[in-house]
Amino acid sequence: MTGNAIRTMPGICRSLNGVWAFVTLALACLCLTTTSASAKPSLAPQSLTKTSHLPHVNPQFRHPADLHQLFFLQRTINANTVVYTAHFDASGNLDTDTPVAVYWRRFQENGQVMPLRWYERAFGFGVRWRKSDTPNALRFTFNGLKSQELELRQTGPFSAAIFARINNRDYRLIYAYLDVDESGLFPKVTRLRLYTNDPLTGLYVTHTIAVSGGAYTE
Repeated sequence: MTGNAIRTMPGICRSLNGVWAFVTLALACLCLTTTSASAKPSLAPQSLTKTSHLPHVNPQFRHPADLHQLFFLQRTINANTVVYTAHFDASGNLDTDTPVAVYWRRFQENGQVMPLRWYERAFGFGVRWRKSDTPNALRFTFNGLKSQELELRQTGPFSAAIFARINNRDYRLIYAYLDVDESGLFPKVTRLRLYTNDPLTGLYVTHTIAVSGGAYTE
């Protein structure tokens, strides 16, 4: 996504808390690939829903349950899933050299692991990290939006989670789901659903965001 595309968020999105706007935008940036420099994706929050259980948007699509899993992303287009997992050293602490692994789970086939393509890693799904002032935590960014940060926290031996600060509350990211319209010449993302957990209440919080403009490619 180009810098011009990022600057074209609608007024409703600009009026939101800055970090919340980042979270919605960052997850969209991971999977929106514009077909030309003139494409201008925009986002509009639709709803926020709280539930006592984690929703499974499409029961036909398997949810990954990989070792040390942090986060995953699915799309209506097929069952193939992008998975993020944590790396630990022999003592159970986050590996500061390579704390996060990112790869495909090809559920559309046999569920095998496949590395990201170089452009998927470099411009979208890949991550960068640096030290944090918070003990047992790292700051990191998705390559799709390098200017904004999330926090990867050690929550116990061989245990970690990704957190985003949204409207002055910390939410643990679980997964995202993209609705893709395939009726035109190029598939387009029309909606993003971001699934999080509120550690203070234990409830699962679903953030639904409408997406318009910008074509999608895998």
